[in-house]
Amino acid sequence: MTNYLPVAAIMVSAIAAILGVRAAAVQVRDNQDLFISDLQRQGRWASYAAIAAAIATALQAVQQFIAH
Repeated sequence: MTNYLPVAAIMVSAIAAILGVRAAAVQVRDNQDLFISDLQRQGRWASYAAIAAAIATALQAVQQFIAH
């Protein structure tokens, strides 16, 4: 099991990075009516990235506790 934790952490970290780039790539339009929905969409992607990063960190912590 300890061999799978680092691989899982790396995979989830990569997913977090992809989601973070996706959040940064959201185009915020200059229309006042569309501005808020664009920010909401950007925030949603950023929250997914933060959740994935938290999972990756937890996997790394579990792997360290098991290894020592």
